[in-house]
Amino acid sequence: MAKKLRVGIIGAVSSYSLHYAQALNGLPDVDFVGMTYLGRDPKYIRDALNLPWLTKYPKTIEGYAETFGVPVYESVEELVEQGKPDALCICTEDYLREKYAMLTVGLGMHVFLPKPFAKSREEAERIFGAAKEKGLIAMPDLPQRFRPLWATAMDVVLGGAIGRPISGHFAMAHHLTLGGWKSDTSMAAGPEIEVGFYAFDAMRMLMQSEPVRVTGVGDNLDHRGIPYIDTGKCLVTCANGALASVDLVFSMHHPFPPARSAYVIGDEGALAIVGNEIEVHTPDGVEKRDVPTWNHTERELGAWLDVCQGGGDPLPMQEEGLRTLDLILAYKKSHETGETILLGEREA
Repeated sequence: MAKKLRVGIIGAVSSYSLHYAQALNGLPDVDFVGMTYLGRDPKYIRDALNLPWLTKYPKTIEGYAETFGVPVYESVEELVEQGKPDALCICTEDYLREKYAMLTVGLGMHVFLPKPFAKSREEAERIFGAAKEKGLIAMPDLPQRFRPLWATAMDVVLGGAIGRPISGHFAMAHHLTLGGWKSDTSMAAGPEIEVGFYAFDAMRMLMQSEPVRVTGVGDNLDHRGIPYIDTGKCLVTCANGALASVDLVFSMHHPFPPARSAYVIGDEGALAIVGNEIEVHTPDGVEKRDVPTWNHTERELGAWLDVCQGGGDPLPMQEEGLRTLDLILAYKKSHETGETILLGEREA
């Protein structure tokens, strides 16, 4: 039986500070040893966590300690000295992710980076490279890869049910997260990376051909005085000639499930995702695929910890994360400059 890994969390101002705490408590081969709030002011923490999907979670460090049954420390030094972790999850403000990831690696511990795991390829490569040099595991968060709905859709495409993907559309509807550090462009990575990551990574998963040409538009149409886009559209040409589009719908102030839908047209059929259902359309008719149920956060953290214990190679996930980041940054550059961005060579 493998030794339990001791895992801690750095930061109390991200949704992941809470989601990961709950998941770590649910993993059988893990000792969740505590969180450091980095001396943040109680109001600052409360404002950062004042989000509609976090209503069931505590918004104070005292509530955190009680809810998750772990010590809460003021500094990283206290967490390391008293909690003696083997690995750390970095749940700070976006601009501090690299700093604390490099600190973690420097202290000889594995590291997990929630989305957005970096603001640039160079930043991510510095973290991954430093971990490799030390024989440690640095893993980026790719949540769609572990969600039951999207994992099932991936199985459909890889199983050949629709043939070769030739056209696809992907959308992400999410209200623009504002307030606290999220509204500060010097601290937050921005909605293209933070929220758009879901749709762009799903596109790469299901189209099965790398993006080579990216054209995008984006604007703020409903949020006055906010330095972010709330509406975006992107057109992608893949290396094999397939076409895909991505809609970013951040102007919503009410539920709108259809905007989470996606479809992939293949040369032998089509896959449609509406809400939490998957339909496979072929000349023989329409088949609904069962979507299993599991905790995707536990599964993703479990996969990282398995690699930490020698159960695999971090390179494939690192490379997938970097390629999706490249795509998002190409879209961002395109909508900011009005230029079409080229990412690679077209396949013969």
